[in-house]
Amino acid sequence: MSRHLPLLLVLVFCLSFIGLHSQFSRSLLKETPPRVPEQITASAKPDFAAIKQVRKRKKAFFEFIHEQVDVRNQEILALRARIQANEVDDDELMVLAKRYRIKSDDPATIRQRLLIKVDALPPSLVLAQGAMESAWGTSRFAVEGNNYFGQWCFRPGCGLVPESRPEGKKHEVRLFQTPQASVNSYMRNLNSHPAYRDLRAARAQLRAENKRLNGCYLAQGLEHYSEEGFRYVESLKQLIRVNKLEPNPNDHCAAVMLAEEEEPKVDQPQELAVDETQSQATPLPEQSAPPSS
Repeated sequence: MSRHLPLLLVLVFCLSFIGLHSQFSRSLLKETPPRVPEQITASAKPDFAAIKQVRKRKKAFFEFIHEQVDVRNQEILALRARIQANEVDDDELMVLAKRYRIKSDDPATIRQRLLIKVDALPPSLVLAQGAMESAWGTSRFAVEGNNYFGQWCFRPGCGLVPESRPEGKKHEVRLFQTPQASVNSYMRNLNSHPAYRDLRAARAQLRAENKRLNGCYLAQGLEHYSEEGFRYVESLKQLIRVNKLEPNPNDHCAAVMLAEEEEPKVDQPQELAVDETQSQATPLPEQSAPPSS
């Protein structure tokens, strides 16, 4: 027995090594779960209502939304560059044509019209509308539904029912999974909805003249965003002017109708024109680079 002991010890060691190696190999071969991108949840969003000092609340809101706007503008401009460089094939063109409401089967026509619609929006305009529509991020729709721009939906359960909704009306204020999704949907709305054709034309004019995009200048194309019409436009320009969101507030931001220089009240979110994605309870899945929205 003692003569075979070394052989038995070697055999036990080998079997133990084989067992451990097999177990370790199986763990390596297991499919690694995909990394879930971090999303801005309700707990991670600033509690704007808790910021009592008005100046600090404004600063916090502008910084928070500005970050989302920068992300989306970069994605939009990346897609625009691909369209300009003819790097978008015909199949993707047809998808983009549907997304941006372009009725044509001609690739050249689609490209031409996409360059009018697929473009950035000046942060000053987005920040001003977000502040007005969400009462500086404190509205129920912003807090509970990540909706900072008042987008509606019409399928029962797709959003939050406004407390002031008139009897017989069926619209709800759309729910978004993240603030970024709200910004993305709003920007695509302005870039595709027929009601904002004038805004896109004004932007194209600035591009043709090689001028920087100005939020007050583009705001003139938002007369149909609210039932207040042109007065809503002047309120936007006033908010941009008072908060110095444009470097030259006396240029396109100069008052036309509103005489007082006080900042417009934004206690209640405004109502906005129908957007093309409002039948969905949650936004479309975000595209990985290169973006198509």
